[in-house]
Amino acid sequence: MPRFHHANLGVPPGLEDAEGAFLVDILGYRRIDVPADLVGVARWYEADDASQIHLSTDPDHRPAARAHTAVEIDTEVESRLRAAGISYRTTGRDGLTVLFCADPAANRWELRIAG
Repeated sequence: MPRFHHANLGVPPGLEDAEGAFLVDILGYRRIDVPADLVGVARWYEADDASQIHLSTDPDHRPAARAHTAVEIDTEVESRLRAAGISYRTTGRDGLTVLFCADPAANRWELRIAG
């Protein structure tokens, strides 16, 4: 049975810190060490369930128009998005509140809040 391990997202040079702040401050990931050969090339972040988001510096980064990463998240994410000045769109689906936003590198996110 497959189990999700990580998603790898591209980040333009110079946005690595802003992208990391989005993952930590908005989504609640924590930064973890990368293998020595990836220092300066990638950054890794982990959630409490051990799933990870890897960020790879990509000078040719072009965010996808529709592709996105979806995560289940706590109810406070909306106030954190507002406080950070990050625009989002809200919809409901199957008893969930679903927020769509973009991170600093313009990667799309679907934030699913059970409610």
